[in-house]
Amino acid sequence: MELEIIAVELNKCADRRELLLRLSSELIKKSYAREGLAEAVIEREKEFPTGLELKGGVNVAIPHADAKYILKPAILVTRLKEPVIFQHMVDRKSIPVIAVFFLALKDPHSQISTLQKIASILEDESTVLRLKSIKSSKELANFLRSILRSD
Repeated sequence: MELEIIAVELNKCADRRELLLRLSSELIKKSYAREGLAEAVIEREKEFPTGLELKGGVNVAIPHADAKYILKPAILVTRLKEPVIFQHMVDRKSIPVIAVFFLALKDPHSQISTLQKIASILEDESTVLRLKSIKSSKELANFLRSILRSD
Protein backbone atom coordinates (compact mmCIF):
# COMPACT_ATOMS: atom_id res chain seq x y z
CA MET A 1 0.00 0.00 0.00
CA GLU A 2 1.39 3.38 -1.04
CA LEU A 3 0.82 5.71 1.88
CA GLU A 4 1.39 9.45 1.69
CA ILE A 5 2.43 11.26 4.86
CA ILE A 6 1.37 14.89 4.65
CA ALA A 7 2.47 17.66 7.00
CA VAL A 8 0.02 20.45 7.78
CA GLU A 9 1.05 23.53 9.73
CA LEU A 10 -1.83 25.00 11.68
CA ASN A 11 -1.97 28.16 13.67
CA LYS A 12 -3.96 28.06 16.85
CA CYS A 13 -7.13 25.95 16.88
CA ALA A 14 -9.85 26.92 19.36
CA ASP A 15 -10.76 23.30 20.11
CA ARG A 16 -10.75 19.70 18.90
CA ARG A 17 -13.72 20.28 16.58
CA GLU A 18 -12.00 23.15 14.76
CA LEU A 19 -8.80 21.11 14.48
CA LEU A 20 -10.63 18.11 12.98
CA LEU A 21 -12.56 20.37 10.58
CA ARG A 22 -9.36 21.98 9.35
CA LEU A 23 -7.50 18.69 8.95
CA SER A 24 -10.45 17.10 7.14
CA SER A 25 -10.66 20.13 4.86
CA GLU A 26 -6.98 19.68 3.95
CA LEU A 27 -7.56 16.04 3.00
CA ILE A 28 -10.59 16.96 0.88
CA LYS A 29 -8.77 19.88 -0.79
CA LYS A 30 -5.84 17.59 -1.69
CA SER A 31 -8.25 14.94 -3.10
CA TYR A 32 -7.48 12.32 -0.44
CA ALA A 33 -11.01 12.32 0.98
CA ARG A 34 -14.58 13.20 0.11
CA GLU A 35 -17.12 15.53 1.64
CA GLY A 36 -18.62 14.26 4.87
CA LEU A 37 -15.25 13.30 6.36
CA ALA A 38 -15.21 16.10 8.93
CA GLU A 39 -18.63 15.28 10.36
CA ALA A 40 -17.81 11.55 10.41
CA VAL A 41 -14.49 11.97 12.21
CA ILE A 42 -15.97 14.43 14.73
CA GLU A 43 -18.82 12.03 15.52
CA ARG A 44 -16.45 9.07 15.73
CA GLU A 45 -14.19 10.99 18.12
CA LYS A 46 -17.16 11.59 20.46
CA GLU A 47 -17.97 7.87 20.47
CA PHE A 48 -14.42 6.47 20.37
CA PRO A 49 -11.83 9.00 21.62
CA THR A 50 -8.31 8.76 20.19
CA GLY A 51 -6.16 10.68 22.67
CA LEU A 52 -3.09 8.80 23.86
CA GLU A 53 -1.06 9.79 26.91
CA LEU A 54 2.62 9.04 26.49
CA LYS A 55 5.55 9.08 28.89
CA GLY A 56 7.13 12.42 29.63
CA GLY A 57 3.94 14.43 29.32
CA VAL A 58 3.73 14.02 25.56
CA ASN A 59 0.20 13.38 24.32
CA VAL A 60 -0.97 12.58 20.81
CA ALA A 61 -4.26 11.88 19.07
CA ILE A 62 -4.85 9.44 16.22
CA PRO A 63 -8.25 10.38 14.76
CA HIS A 64 -9.73 8.47 11.84
CA ALA A 65 -13.07 7.91 10.14
CA ASP A 66 -14.86 5.29 8.12
CA ALA A 67 -12.93 4.18 5.04
CA LYS A 68 -15.86 5.11 2.76
CA TYR A 69 -14.76 8.77 2.99
CA ILE A 70 -11.22 8.07 1.80
CA LEU A 71 -10.16 8.33 -1.86
CA LYS A 72 -6.38 7.80 -1.47
CA PRO A 73 -4.54 6.55 1.63
CA ALA A 74 -2.60 9.09 3.67
CA ILE A 75 -1.62 10.10 7.16
CA LEU A 76 -1.96 13.80 7.79
CA VAL A 77 0.28 14.99 10.64
CA THR A 78 0.45 18.22 12.54
CA ARG A 79 2.62 19.40 15.41
CA LEU A 80 0.51 21.88 17.34
CA LYS A 81 2.02 25.12 18.59
CA GLU A 82 -0.55 25.13 21.40
CA PRO A 83 -2.13 21.93 22.77
CA VAL A 84 -5.71 20.99 21.95
CA ILE A 85 -7.81 18.96 24.39
CA PHE A 86 -8.79 15.43 23.34
CA GLN A 87 -10.30 12.65 25.40
CA HIS A 88 -8.06 9.75 26.33
CA MET A 89 -8.91 6.61 24.35
CA VAL A 90 -9.13 4.41 27.45
CA ASP A 91 -10.61 6.43 30.29
CA ARG A 92 -11.98 9.48 28.41
CA LYS A 93 -10.18 11.96 30.68
CA SER A 94 -9.23 15.24 29.02
CA ILE A 95 -5.62 15.46 27.89
CA PRO A 96 -3.72 18.24 26.10
CA VAL A 97 -2.45 16.91 22.75
CA ILE A 98 0.60 18.33 20.95
CA ALA A 99 0.72 16.05 17.89
CA VAL A 100 -1.99 14.59 15.68
CA PHE A 101 -1.73 11.65 13.30
CA PHE A 102 -4.94 11.75 11.22
CA LEU A 103 -5.35 8.37 9.53
CA ALA A 104 -7.06 8.48 6.14
CA LEU A 105 -6.99 4.85 5.08
CA LYS A 106 -9.25 3.08 2.58
CA ASP A 107 -8.89 -0.46 3.85
CA PRO A 108 -10.31 -1.13 7.35
CA HIS A 109 -7.63 -3.80 7.95
CA SER A 110 -4.80 -1.38 7.12
CA GLN A 111 -6.43 1.21 9.39
CA ILE A 112 -6.30 -1.17 12.35
CA SER A 113 -2.76 -2.38 11.61
CA THR A 114 -1.45 1.18 11.05
CA LEU A 115 -3.12 2.36 14.25
CA GLN A 116 -1.55 -0.54 16.18
CA LYS A 117 1.85 0.11 14.59
CA ILE A 118 1.81 3.80 15.50
CA ALA A 119 0.60 3.06 19.04
CA SER A 120 3.35 0.47 19.58
CA ILE A 121 6.02 2.82 18.18
CA LEU A 122 4.85 5.47 20.63
CA GLU A 123 5.47 3.14 23.56
CA ASP A 124 9.24 3.45 22.98
CA GLU A 125 10.76 6.01 25.34
CA SER A 126 13.40 7.26 22.87
CA THR A 127 10.66 7.78 20.26
CA VAL A 128 8.64 9.83 22.75
CA LEU A 129 11.68 11.95 23.65
CA ARG A 130 12.29 12.62 19.97
CA LEU A 131 8.61 13.44 19.46
CA LYS A 132 8.78 15.92 22.32
CA SER A 133 11.68 17.79 20.67
CA ILE A 134 9.99 18.11 17.27
CA LYS A 135 8.90 21.67 16.58
CA SER A 136 7.28 21.60 13.13
CA SER A 137 4.73 19.50 11.27
CA LYS A 138 7.19 18.90 8.43
CA GLU A 139 9.73 17.52 10.90
CA LEU A 140 6.98 15.36 12.43
CA ALA A 141 6.08 13.97 8.98
CA ASN A 142 9.73 13.11 8.27
CA PHE A 143 10.01 11.44 11.67
CA LEU A 144 6.86 9.35 11.06
CA ARG A 145 8.14 8.34 7.61
CA SER A 146 11.42 7.15 9.11
CA ILE A 147 9.84 5.11 11.90
CA LEU A 148 7.16 3.55 9.70
CA ARG A 149 9.73 2.51 7.10
CA SER A 150 12.19 1.14 9.67
CA ASP A 151 10.04 -1.95 10.27
